[in-house]
Amino acid sequence: MNQDQIKANLLSTDFWIRMVFMLIFALVLWALWLVVIVICVVQTVIVMITSEVNPQLQKLGAIAATYLGQIVSFMVFATEVKPFPFTPFPDASAQAETVEPKSGTVMPAEAATAPKPDVPVLSESVDDGDDDSFYDPQRDSGATR
Repeated sequence: MNQDQIKANLLSTDFWIRMVFMLIFALVLWALWLVVIVICVVQTVIVMITSEVNPQLQKLGAIAATYLGQIVSFMVFATEVKPFPFTPFPDASAQAETVEPKSGTVMPAEAATAPKPDVPVLSESVDDGDDDSFYDPQRDSGATR
């Protein structure tokens, strides 16, 4: 890259407008992160007391996570699409597929740690002299990592 190209980039109004938006969204990101921490703490207390997830907080957390993702994608130049208020506010339906547990209850600790009989498990590692630091599907057929 030559000096003329760098100078043109630095004098570009589009660049500086994006920097202003990135600064604004950085402040929104900071404030929203504080909200997410509060949601986490409150949801944890509710689960400790009732053993059930609060569905309203779960939905709010899903919306916040989606919005955080949109802001971060814009800030790291993964997208040129500006988040809300320049696009519609994210809804929970886009995030609902990944929110667990769907029943609104918390899985008992013994169920979470119990091994699943139909899932193959790798045995302890064996040193066969090869430097196999990667997964080889032919060699490791049937094994999961």
